Amino acid sequence: MTERVARYLAALLVATPGIAAWGAEGGSTEYIGGFSAFAAGYLPADAGTYFSNDLYFYDGSTSKLTARGRIAFNISTDMYIDTVQLTHMTSYTFLGANYGFGVALPVGHVSVDANISPSSFERSASTSGLGDLDLVPLLLGWHSQDLYANLAFTVFAPTGQYNQAQPVNLSLHYWALDATYSASLLTEKGFDLSASLGYTVNSENPTTHYKSGDVAHLDLAVGQNLTREFKVGIAGYAVVQVSGDSGTGAILGPFKSDIYAAGPALEYDTKLGARDLSFGLRWYREFDAKNHLAGDAVYLTADLAL
Repeated sequence: MTERVARYLAALLVATPGIAAWGAEGGSTEYIGGFSAFAAGYLPADAGTYFSNDLYFYDGSTSKLTARGRIAFNISTDMYIDTVQLTHMTSYTFLGANYGFGVALPVGHVSVDANISPSSFERSASTSGLGDLDLVPLLLGWHSQDLYANLAFTVFAPTGQYNQAQPVNLSLHYWALDATYSASLLTEKGFDLSASLGYTVNSENPTTHYKSGDVAHLDLAVGQNLTREFKVGIAGYAVVQVSGDSGTGAILGPFKSDIYAAGPALEYDTKLGARDLSFGLRWYREFDAKNHLAGDAVYLTADLAL
């Protein structure tokens, strides 16, 4: 399946005792960049159910995170997240678009190392379990000749593993709402120009009373089919916090965080019997981080029409 529906993952909170936030709580944001790439605007016009699996590897670090009057230096994290998503396209139309809905559930492992000040001791922690559930109640897809577009509304529900007494959690422990518009130019000669632009509104973490600011995110991809099955190109993303953090837990003020990334992207399309099957591989190198973890992200994806 060459289509890409927008992917949403609520699966990262890297926090140790005394490291709760600096520019988005935990040095990360609810939306993690790069989950849309080739054919981001494409949705199938035929009614049916589609399966996606995203395997996400992340190795990131930052020199300092500050919160609650304490400082952590030389923070590093390793993350392995697998997200299973089901998308159902119905036979109904709305505003000239095909209507669908979906759900995604991540499961994974996160480990963190940090040096805590003023006590200057090293701390390591890790956890495994379920991440936050992603609900997509509204998914609309349009198609006109070589142009494809879709609009998705996603609710991030704080259903994942979270324990305030634990130094690391897989849930961000707050509700969030994301709206994303994606568009693709897909030509008969195999050229692919795709983009996804979205906006995430975060609510307050009721445990830490920390409200991360709203986030704008942009995923981009340019690719070309070398054969009917094999596509190569480049992809990138930007995740920019547009409003400052707030709440009584944000004692150091309305910090903001930004992160950018780019890297190569590959896709292989084939068949599983009569069903379309697509595999993707993307590597991103993050740069120009501001109050945010920065590192390398690798995505291995599989899409299957059921």
